[in-house]
Amino acid sequence: MRVIVDISHPSQVHFFKNLILRFRKNKDKVLITARGKDVTLDLVKNLNLKYVCLSQQSGGMFSMLRELIRRYILMFIIVRRFKPDILIAETGVTIGLIGTLLRIPRIVEEDTEHAKLQRMLGLPFVSIIMTGLGYLGNHGKRERKFKGVWVQSYLNPEYFTPDATVLTDAGIEIEKPFIVMRMVSWSAAHDKGLHGYSEEQYLDVVEKLSKYGRVIISAEGSLPVSMAKYKNPIAPEKVHHLLAYAKLYIGEGATMAAEAAVLGTPAIFTNPLPLGYLQAMEREYQLVYNCIDFDAGVKIAEELLKAANLKNVWQQRRKKLLDESEDINEFMFKIAKELT
Repeated sequence: MRVIVDISHPSQVHFFKNLILRFRKNKDKVLITARGKDVTLDLVKNLNLKYVCLSQQSGGMFSMLRELIRRYILMFIIVRRFKPDILIAETGVTIGLIGTLLRIPRIVEEDTEHAKLQRMLGLPFVSIIMTGLGYLGNHGKRERKFKGVWVQSYLNPEYFTPDATVLTDAGIEIEKPFIVMRMVSWSAAHDKGLHGYSEEQYLDVVEKLSKYGRVIISAEGSLPVSMAKYKNPIAPEKVHHLLAYAKLYIGEGATMAAEAAVLGTPAIFTNPLPLGYLQAMEREYQLVYNCIDFDAGVKIAEELLKAANLKNVWQQRRKKLLDESEDINEFMFKIAKELT
């Protein structure tokens, strides 16, 4: 089988890497098409995965439209040359239309209900839509539901083991409590009309959290000088080791909130955008708190950080999630085989 996997965001590198390895184990040929967004290309390179870069992230609607057209043209050319049996992606924006025109099955994973533009451009043109825990939409006969959360495809125990030396090599003392804080750039299409805090407000959050341990900030963009000393010293491809040993995660990034929770670290999502899987992780497993902003999140964080045996409680809750989930990589692999 010949497979094209389209990757447009850093989180998708992690999400698809074990599926790609599963294809290769089966002697299938895989080609990765990628988008230069944040550290996406760096992550692909560090994993020693061969890829073709279709475009770089653009700002503004006109630039984004121009980038999309470029992606369509290049994807069309690549698909014609590579002759894949199946196309796989997260949003399906690029593969949906091209796959439809060339009559190639398209599989996408969908977990971002509020990404209306991406869903409008991609979902109508795909063959199978895979959804997981708590998904709020309904796609009828095209939908395939699995038990679990997407980040388990690379963070379940069979795929990931935390390594303390990653932290100590970066100067982080794991015997002392530390808190991971995430700041996003608010530049995604589904972030239109939303914005983060001011520098002063972020500093106020850091000051409050610092009472309970070292604050380490993971930011999509560059940090202002006043916050530079809090910058995460861990390489992007190793950030999951940081989350595994953290006392708590708090931030605007949804994926990182889910990652922390799946690793057994208390997670607080401080973002007004609703996400079904994070709501379900709170409702059914008490692994995540969903808040509209940092102000609401810090209040919860302060209560949690005062509690005894906090990590032990979360590890027990994590075990319940793991026990009730299935192997997502095998789930995707079987669907791909069924369509070819």
